[in-house]
Amino acid sequence: MQKILLISLLLLSKLAFNLIKFILNDNYRNQIGLHHIPKITASNHSRLVVSSFAGHYRVVEKGDVLISEVLFNPKSGGVDFVEIYNHSGHEIDLKELQLGNLNAAGFAASIKNISSARHLIAPGSYWVISTSSENIRQNYEVKYPNQLIQLSSLPAYGNEKGNVVLLSGGQIIDQLNYTSKIHHPLLRNEDGISIERVSFDVDANAQGNFKSAAANIGFATPTYKNSQMLVSNENSVKLSSKTFSPDGDGYEDLLLVNYQLDNHAKLANINIYSDQGKLVRKLCQNQTIATEGLFTWDGLNDRGEVSAVGIYVVVFECFDLSGQVKKFKNTCVLAMKLND
Repeated sequence: MQKILLISLLLLSKLAFNLIKFILNDNYRNQIGLHHIPKITASNHSRLVVSSFAGHYRVVEKGDVLISEVLFNPKSGGVDFVEIYNHSGHEIDLKELQLGNLNAAGFAASIKNISSARHLIAPGSYWVISTSSENIRQNYEVKYPNQLIQLSSLPAYGNEKGNVVLLSGGQIIDQLNYTSKIHHPLLRNEDGISIERVSFDVDANAQGNFKSAAANIGFATPTYKNSQMLVSNENSVKLSSKTFSPDGDGYEDLLLVNYQLDNHAKLANINIYSDQGKLVRKLCQNQTIATEGLFTWDGLNDRGEVSAVGIYVVVFECFDLSGQVKKFKNTCVLAMKLND
């Protein structure tokens, strides 16, 4: 009798165990409408913050949202800004994120909520937080104005050094410790120049992972891809067309010089020469440039006069502080319409 009772108890225990396992199965949860309830596992039970959207819940984890760009020393009349990037493969709710700095004891302080309402941001998007969205639009090119977030105040970010802290649920998910020495050493005036992240795949404070924004894009890239981000292992300088005619008819009035570099923090000289070797136009002189972009020549010489019809040589020279120099040459033809 006792043996039969023991066997019955064992069978009931096994049945109860299988029933619990079945209920926790994802397919069963979906069938009975429990798909919106986060499933607790050993790997996520200690995470406190959950971002919900489209009937699903996502835990905001370290590495999901990263510090992308910081302006801590604005020009006179300007404002600080912090740009964040959704590095995850899913939407994130801005309501779950906070900005802060560090106090003297090294703890997160001056914490500000980025949004008081639910605000989903798409994966791969850049969002800029400041105290004046209009000021950012006035001073820089803003490709996506809807991705500007305005707060009544920001944590204090010093002009010489400081710490930018990004949090979720009170937990630090990214942190940048900066000094003004991050800026390119050849810059004469650092006011109004942001520092940009080079790679999202390494730590924010890895050596060389933040650089001064390039001059040829306006010294900041709020709401879009950073100018110093590495995009290719290729070095190339190409002309959009071998022929252009700056006659104002709207067709190929400009010569487009497209470039792509395999490294960041480069400076460039771009000069236009006649086929006789005479310097005609200095397009760019010792200017910090983005890792990819374009320059244009309108056919004018350095005196503001239209250059003569003929063959010209575009010499693109880029270099860094270590003395590495790369030089590219392309030829083009400046043409004009013949009189009827």
